[in-house]
Amino acid sequence: MKKIGNINEQKIIDQIRLLGIDMIAEANSGHPGIVLGAAPILYTLYAHHLNFSKEHPHWINRDRFVMSAGHGSALLYATLFMAGFDISLDDLKNFRKIDSITPGHPEYALTPGVDMSTGPLGQGFASAVGMAIAERYLANLYNKYKDNFIDHYTYVLCGDGDLMEGVSYEAASLAGTLKLHKLIVLYDSNNISLDGKTEMTFTENITDRFDALGWSVITVPNGEDPGAIDKAITKAKQNLEKPTLIQVKTTIGKYSKWQGTNEVHGKPLEKDDISAIKEKFEMRDIPFAISNDVMTDFQKIIDDRLADNYSSWEASYNALDKDIQKQVDELDDNNVIWSLKDLTYRFPEDKMEATRVTSGKILNEIAKAYPHFIGGSADVASSTKTYLEGMGDFSRDQYLGRNIWFGVREHAMGAILNGLALSGLRPFGSCFLAFSDYLKPAIRMACLMNLPVIYVFTHDSISIGEDGPTHQPVEQLVALRAIPNLEVFRPADANEVIGTYKAALENGSNPTAIILSRNKVPVQEHTSVGEVAKGAYIVKEYDRNLNGILVATGEELDLALKAQEHLREKGYDLRVVSMPSIERFKNQPEEYQEELLPVGVKVIVIEASSSYSWNEFVYNDKYLITVDHFGYSGKKEDVLAKFGFELETIEEKIENLLK
Repeated sequence: MKKIGNINEQKIIDQIRLLGIDMIAEANSGHPGIVLGAAPILYTLYAHHLNFSKEHPHWINRDRFVMSAGHGSALLYATLFMAGFDISLDDLKNFRKIDSITPGHPEYALTPGVDMSTGPLGQGFASAVGMAIAERYLANLYNKYKDNFIDHYTYVLCGDGDLMEGVSYEAASLAGTLKLHKLIVLYDSNNISLDGKTEMTFTENITDRFDALGWSVITVPNGEDPGAIDKAITKAKQNLEKPTLIQVKTTIGKYSKWQGTNEVHGKPLEKDDISAIKEKFEMRDIPFAISNDVMTDFQKIIDDRLADNYSSWEASYNALDKDIQKQVDELDDNNVIWSLKDLTYRFPEDKMEATRVTSGKILNEIAKAYPHFIGGSADVASSTKTYLEGMGDFSRDQYLGRNIWFGVREHAMGAILNGLALSGLRPFGSCFLAFSDYLKPAIRMACLMNLPVIYVFTHDSISIGEDGPTHQPVEQLVALRAIPNLEVFRPADANEVIGTYKAALENGSNPTAIILSRNKVPVQEHTSVGEVAKGAYIVKEYDRNLNGILVATGEELDLALKAQEHLREKGYDLRVVSMPSIERFKNQPEEYQEELLPVGVKVIVIEASSSYSWNEFVYNDKYLITVDHFGYSGKKEDVLAKFGFELETIEEKIENLLK
């Protein structure tokens, strides 16, 4: 076994293993297989390669580590504790217990040293590609002021399950295309998944697969050899052309009586098994027994290697111009507020404009003002109007471009956006609303981590017509609105689009979904930029002797206003409320909510989408003019007519409900 001076690395690795299995035993829950099998990988990474600062855990130039195999959290927490992060032995003893900082899967902003929430397999791998993109962009943005000011690696620990997930394949394909050479994935290759041997499910040649994707692949035959793992990582860092996958052949549950089987994957070890392992390691059979000498040795290796890294970078930071320092500081503050007060926007002469077109103009204005604004689409920028003019394309030949060509990879796009946001950027991504389903797992992770990602979803309704039911969204809006911590806006016109972006940029801690029309809509006389932030507001009313209230969003607001005007001639006094964001409205004071929708007044909702968003606002379902089954292929007008979204039909429905 390799020694560093008088330091025995095997003792450190074994101590990490024992802490991990003790944590799982104490919790009576967890995954001991990866703890025992992959401990040499994590030890080698933290001891010899990972650049970080325990005193400044959010340092923007630290190397990132993503535990994509998030079920291995006990291994990560034990390593972080041994390495000297602000995690106590009591925190380890509280593993998987309520309100602890050592939850069942790693959670961002909860545990020191955790760079991303992980658990859903493949998401960590794909988000790491976003981190690697961010590093290349920021290096090209700031290294012109100071050499190597931004210069860090992104490391991943993944398993067979991560590589089975389609999202990792999409992301790996893009990473190879972009030649993200500072991305290094450590693959814990043990041929076992939860249900059994991977020969039943996963038999492709990983070397050939990743070679075809444009990656370098290195194989370490013996996962118990930290020296070989060290050499592989060193070799990967020397490759300046390709990302690298290091396949480390390990034995799941190494040293357990169940080693090499799925029995050791996801349940605590039996007491006699733990005792036998501790005897093999010549360690005391006492839960959470720590050798202070071993822990000190581990921290000495790290501290000697990293002694001047942060202070040297800090000197470079202090030498920067104050304005550049301020920009850099924003990378460490997801809550920073961006302003649209200097927005330049011109309404079309005919006051008719698709909200996707308005959105495109605003995106370009934001990009001009803020260098940390970056994003792209899943091969539909020309349709979603999200291309940033004059900002260049992010490519293997130009890392300073701000238009990311994600290709037809919605799953990966969603996860990559999270990696960009975790690196301090303010990213956006776009596709058609019907395909927001592909992004749902990543959107959920963004909401869990409070990341300021903007999702631009266009073609928002059955009114897209001829493309038919596969492209006509019906249930997508309610699905997005159901995700906690996601603010969903469906603006009605250009005024509300501006208000939506203003609200999104001023709220740095929430993801935002912006739902936009393909079709031209009129810029209404009474819609408001400022009121959008409240989620809902009165657009138009006549008297206050109300017969009813029409609530609408998006394209349907124009229908509601026209119906209000026509029914006025028949003696009905109606209020029209625009509700671009249900979430924002429900967060308003009760007094405001009751003022807009007073008890006792009939509320009728008009939205060409699922009714399930709206039940709480109406007496019963008959007051919902919505769409609850799939669409049809045909001309826009014919599809709308078939669903009853013609003005005359809408007026008749409203009148019947008011009688």
